[in-house]
Amino acid sequence: MNKLLSLCMIVKDEEKTLRRCLESVKGLVDEIIVVDTGSTDKTVEIASEFTEHVYPFQWINDFAAAKNEAISKATAKWILVLDADEYVQPDEHNRLREHLQSLDHTEPQGIILPIFNFLGHVKDRRFIESTAIRLLTNHPDVYFFRPIHEQVTYRHGEIHLSNYHFKIFHTGYTDETRGRKDKSTRNLSIFESLTNKTDYDFFTLGNEYMILNDYKKALYYYERAYKKAKKNEVWYLHCVNSMINAYFYLDRYKEASDLIEESIQTWPHFSDYYCYRGLVYSHFGLYDQAIRSFNQAIEIGEKTTDKNQRFWLISPIYGSSLPYSKLSNIYSSLHDMPNAVYCLTKLMQFMPDDRLVLYQLLMILVSTESTSSIVEFLKKIYPEMTAANALLLFQMGLLVGKKEIAEHYYKECVNFGIEISSFNYVQYALIISNQSLFDQHLAKIDHVDEQEETDLSKTLFLAACLWKDSSYLNLVSSVKESSLTTMKHILSGSLTKDTDIDLLIIIKLLIDLFKMGHFEVYDWLIKQLPSQQDSIANLLGDYFYTQNQIELAFDYYSMLLQKNTLQATGYENIARLYLQQGEVTEGLEFLRTALKLNPNNIISYTIFLKYCSDSQEKAQYKELLYNQFPQYRGLSFIKLL
Repeated sequence: MNKLLSLCMIVKDEEKTLRRCLESVKGLVDEIIVVDTGSTDKTVEIASEFTEHVYPFQWINDFAAAKNEAISKATAKWILVLDADEYVQPDEHNRLREHLQSLDHTEPQGIILPIFNFLGHVKDRRFIESTAIRLLTNHPDVYFFRPIHEQVTYRHGEIHLSNYHFKIFHTGYTDETRGRKDKSTRNLSIFESLTNKTDYDFFTLGNEYMILNDYKKALYYYERAYKKAKKNEVWYLHCVNSMINAYFYLDRYKEASDLIEESIQTWPHFSDYYCYRGLVYSHFGLYDQAIRSFNQAIEIGEKTTDKNQRFWLISPIYGSSLPYSKLSNIYSSLHDMPNAVYCLTKLMQFMPDDRLVLYQLLMILVSTESTSSIVEFLKKIYPEMTAANALLLFQMGLLVGKKEIAEHYYKECVNFGIEISSFNYVQYALIISNQSLFDQHLAKIDHVDEQEETDLSKTLFLAACLWKDSSYLNLVSSVKESSLTTMKHILSGSLTKDTDIDLLIIIKLLIDLFKMGHFEVYDWLIKQLPSQQDSIANLLGDYFYTQNQIELAFDYYSMLLQKNTLQATGYENIARLYLQQGEVTEGLEFLRTALKLNPNNIISYTIFLKYCSDSQEKAQYKELLYNQFPQYRGLSFIKLL
């Protein structure tokens, strides 16, 4: 065996991810073994571009059998096992090879590697960390067993295990991958054939039902696994976290809170469960307690990283990006914009390419700062104005709809000679109100992805309103029929009291028109819907309140109060502002009305109980809370309010 490392994979219909995986191991492995279990897409064709060792295998509902077939073909001293929806870090290839060369490959052993499992959408950069044996010696008595969630074993006893920090990134839990595959249905059919299920089987069954959003079944299996599992099991902590998340989804915060507090007692020096505690407090609107808990999680992370030690149990996000993200939301809701900006700026340090965070940051800044101040601020985040940064900030200027920001970074893009897409040009033309530029680049758009298609449809709606040109509606696709019908009625002036209106699209258009500064068109669009004035005013008032544009929000709220048509959220928002200013009597009066209109808002209750000093009335409202939310009766922090 002169070769050091073989990559062994089993695949089926992986054309979307296989190339990324195989590209990531270039320079790392000496040979690639791919066992295909029946692909009907271009998987085999892609694999054949990287290796001549592509073998068909008859699928028999047994992952271990397929993987054993793959490793039987390997000719190197060590074997790396990856799935097609995984890839490895690009900058540690040489170090890993040196490490493997320093070990005795004749000894049966496995090496445990960290796996970063992305959740939701890859761009969100949310993940949980797990571990698994992914490197093993090429030894005839080392093989896989169990048909699903297969395990590495040694035929003559326990295999020697060690840990090594070489990252594997896994996208199998992302929305994109889960949308392409029906993995869970397949996996559940294999589980059904298993007899004598172990605690680990119950845990993995919980995972499958969690992916299917069947939280009751997921929790049932997690709890079965948790009751008998030992705390030193590799998967135990993941089971605890998954149970907490399932409790959240099922609105069983009493059980979640009890498990969190128990976990803090067991692991007091790690960030994870302080962050979870903050999530519980935040859910109930107990922001002072939530802020303390999130800051505890952050402090543990910052203290421990100074010593180059691990500060998390499941993922570093619990002591870094997640608490900062939640804190930014809390401070924004409290209209504490300096602290909100601070938290978002810290988030940008963790995730400089996260467009959502940058968007949230810019939306605060454009409502409070001048363009020159914003540009100077962004120089601190992006000290080097590269072509990539110029394009990013131009696109963000388009998203926030701020003409001056978009124009500034458009000029930067021109200076760099960046080729701006026609899709971005039509958005830019809309902001600067240049119809000829809009039409010129609209004609050049021949292909957009799914998200861009949705955005383009809204852009065409805006163009139709801005230039009063209904012909743009003929180009609209990827929207609800009701949205298109609404716009056609508005542009033709054929709305009546009985016309069915898609109010959501109207609100989206109004918000975009306001952001872009097209105030005359904004006013015109509102006037086209006289019968919807109160509904529009309520929604716009709530939007401006969340954007810290309090005067605008209160203009709408005051009008609605005079007409006695203000909705519950508006009453609650007015109450919050009074209470934050120390005007408790007025604030509680507005909260009483908010709760009459919407008795299902838990935060209105907790705010009322926090500020109410009348013990009799407090007891009355606490009982109303328990009647509305009986599942919260045992929560200690509710009792203490």
